[in-house]
Order: sequence, then structure tokens, then C-alpha cells
Amino acid sequence: MEHNLKQKFTKAYANDFMTLDGYSFKKLAELKWVWFWSGNWPLLDATTERNRDFEIEFKKVAGIYPRITVDIFRGGLITAYHCQEEYNRMAKFLYRKFEDEPKFILKSLADYEQKTNRDITTLEQLAKRDFHVCSNAELIKIFNTARKHFVYNSAIDHWAWYIEKFFTPKLEKYLIRRLAELGKNDFVPEYLSTLVSPTKPSRIYEERIAFFQIVKQTRNIRGFVTAAKNYPRTKKLAERFPKVGLWVRKHFECYGWLPVLVNNPPTTERDIWEEIVSATKRSPSLELDVKRLGDNFDNGILQRKKRLINELKPDLATLYLIRTLERTAFVRTEDNAVMSRSAYLIIPLYKEIARRLDISYYELKELISEEVVRALRISSDVQKLIGSRYKLSGFLVFKGRRFILDGNEANKLKLIIESSINQSKKKTKKTLKIFKGNPASLGRVRGRVFLALSSKDCNVMKKGDILIAPATSADFVPAMRKAAAIVTEFGGLTSHAAVVSREFNIPCVVGVENITNFLKSGDVVEIYASKGMVQRVE
Repeated sequence: MEHNLKQKFTKAYANDFMTLDGYSFKKLAELKWVWFWSGNWPLLDATTERNRDFEIEFKKVAGIYPRITVDIFRGGLITAYHCQEEYNRMAKFLYRKFEDEPKFILKSLADYEQKTNRDITTLEQLAKRDFHVCSNAELIKIFNTARKHFVYNSAIDHWAWYIEKFFTPKLEKYLIRRLAELGKNDFVPEYLSTLVSPTKPSRIYEERIAFFQIVKQTRNIRGFVTAAKNYPRTKKLAERFPKVGLWVRKHFECYGWLPVLVNNPPTTERDIWEEIVSATKRSPSLELDVKRLGDNFDNGILQRKKRLINELKPDLATLYLIRTLERTAFVRTEDNAVMSRSAYLIIPLYKEIARRLDISYYELKELISEEVVRALRISSDVQKLIGSRYKLSGFLVFKGRRFILDGNEANKLKLIIESSINQSKKKTKKTLKIFKGNPASLGRVRGRVFLALSSKDCNVMKKGDILIAPATSADFVPAMRKAAAIVTEFGGLTSHAAVVSREFNIPCVVGVENITNFLKSGDVVEIYASKGMVQRVE
């Protein structure tokens, strides 16, 4: 029944979605698979990054496209995988292109703000429509128009990740050689971290500064601090202090969308009130909190960069490499904000479509775009298909063809991937006490591990825990604010974890191979971020 249902919805798109044969499974099993990332990212959002428009856009900016990718979906969460063979092919191509034209990556990111602002402006205009009075045909047209404005942003998000993966090691190799010549071998992490730090503030930084300003202002309002400490019910506070309520409302309008990314709920006014109350109960060190958030965006960082570059005297290609990674560090974090804003603006449209299909907003996101359009056209029941997807499904891009797998096929693909990854893990001994990675934000701290394989695990994390995760994204930020240090298994110096940890001025080590397999919540570790080292304490 499920197979027939899937055929019914994909028949019209047979050129894109095909049956995976035994030969293809065999070829997939011969590849060396690598974990890419995981998170709260349903099928509808993930397939924006796998369709043909995305492929065309990615080729425009990078000149090449990853031909083989796998996404496994279960319970609303995605785990994405790439293969080493594709990494090798892309690295060879991109290194050669950089040698021929060192400025090509900077050129590919030059009009990022212009294009993303254009897309958001279009989505803001669409969001003003009254979707309730639209016919299904009109909704389909609006839906297809809106989806087009996610493609460029998704392509840049992935492109920035590849830039980091392939080109940060090139800068590190240069610094190892050059600092050895200068007799400063021990300063590689510090120089690397400084040179790739973004010189523009992210939206995360801007929101925190704005929030702390509200908290500072509340301390000048007679009776507010006492009321917040003794009678912390936010509804009562809002009634008693309407001026603060106005500030909260403006903050919500400016930043309430920021946590959405693609599938998280927006911040509410009540959330902001509760955080204000919580901040009021802490010791009055807001100036220090604000300073920490601003450390990477004062004139000092610009002067330090300038001083280091004058000392290193890099050739033109290396100077372009430094500017490229600096730009990428900003784009990678800012892109999360762009995705959040875009996803927030489209929520009313999705909710109206879901209402007409008699499903929830989150159930709608278990479908792909073509299935949403088809369901609106023929008014069909998609409940069984969604149920199958939620249990286990897979989306495969394999050398120009795309496959949606459910049930046994999805499980077979999942087992192939896991078998390949487990083979690599077996080569590492389970008795490791010291783990090595790359310093992303300097410092030393000791504490208890909180292991989070996805942002959904972070609800019970305590302030002062050491957050260890495969990688982080915008939906991890509330947990990252509590962390004494951050360690990720994947990512480099322009990754989300690296950029945000520098904003928060907490130690961070990235690219620590297999650490999520060998540490568990409650383990005591010591972080030596300047050495890129994590040590398990007996």
C-alpha cells in the first residue's frame, strides 16, 4: 500500500524520482561514507538542498557539485552523509581552481547580502497575502514562488561549509611553516583563530546586545528588580510595567524569528520576559556579558589582524585565502539568520496548506515540494505517506538521479551507511583519554560533559556544562549560552560552533574525531583549547 501510494505521488516526476535497483545498492556499499550533520530539519526543507535548482545554483558559485549525498530521516530529525570519494574529487577541483584564480571564492560570496536581501524582500511581500481567500491553484503558485527564494541561500550555506573544510587546512599549513621561520611555533592556534575571525557582527550578536540593553534599562525603573525577584509571574510584570512591555514587544518584532532556522518555534514575548526575569536574578555583571559578546567586533580585532598580516607578509594568494576564510566565517553564521527569517515568513502559508490537507504544519514538512503540489491539486489523503516518512525515510542523490526511499529500502540504505562508518570507528581504541582537534576559541576549563547528538537533547543541559556535539547550528544557541566550553566532532574554524564560541568568549575545540562515541554525559573532562586538546579526567 505504501509503495503504491508513493508511486501515485511521484509518477508525474519520474525523471527525478526512480526506483533504486540492486546494482545501485551495491555501488553505494563500496563507498566510504562520512557523517555530515544532523538536526531538526524535515524532508521538505532538506530537499531544497537536493533539487535540480539547488544543483544549478551551487555550480554557479562553486563550479562543481557533490554528486552523491544521503539524508536519513527519522522522527522529524535528519542525519546527512557524504562520501569520501566525492570529497576527494571536489577538493582536487577546487584546489586547482584556487591556484588559477585565488580571488574566485571571494567573488562567489561578493553579492551574498544583495541576493539574500532580495529573496527575503520577496518572501515578506508574499507573507502579506491573505492565504485563506486563495484558491488551491493560487496557493500552488505562491508556494512554488516562495520555494525558489530558498535555493540561493541553501547553496551558499553548503558552499561556505566546503570552503571551510578544504581551505582552512591550507591556511593552517602556511602558518605552521611561516611561524616556524619566525620562531613562533606555539602561536599557530592564536594566529589562525584571529585571522579567520569575522569582522562583522552576526544577528546572534546583535540580538544579545539588544537584549542586555533591555535588562540594563529595567534596573533604572523603580521597583522592577524587586518585583522580578519576588513576584516573577511575567503576566503580572507586564501589567505593572507597561514600558518594559513595550521594549519586549519591539524586541520580539525585531528578533522573535531568530531561533526558527527551519523547524523550531519562534521566540515568544513570554520567552523574552522569562529571560529578563532570569537575568535580573543573577549578579549584576551585564557589562561583562556585553563585553564578552563584543570582543570579536571591537577595533582591537581589526588592529590585531592588521598587525599579524604585516608581521607574516603573506603573498597575494595567501592574503586572498585569509580574506576568504574571514568572509566565510561571517557568511556561515549570518546564513543561519537568513534561513530563520525565510522559514519564519513562510509559516502562515505552510499552515494554510496544511489546514487544507487536514494535516499539521509539522506533518506537511514530511512531504517534498512535488507531493505538496500534487496533494493540493487532487485533494488526496497523505496521512499514510507521512506516517511512513516519520518512521524512517531516505533521500538519495546518486550521480544525477534522485531517490526517495521508505520502509525496507530506507532501512537497507541506512545499514549500508552505518556499516561503512562503523568500520572506520573500529580502528580507534575505546580506551582513549586524550582527544585532539583544532583550537577555535582559546581558553582552559574543567567540567562535566553534556553530550547532545541533536539540539532536542539540550533541554536539560545545566549552566557550566561542557557541550559536546557532532556539530552545532542556530538551534543549539540557547544551550551554547550555558556552556563553559564547546567541543564538536566535525567542523573547522569558520564553523557555527567556532564563530559563536568566539562571540561568547568561551573555549572551543572543533574537529575532534570520534569524540561523541567515546565520551558520555557526566564524564569529567579538561579542555585545553589553545592546544586543541580534550582530556578525560579519572
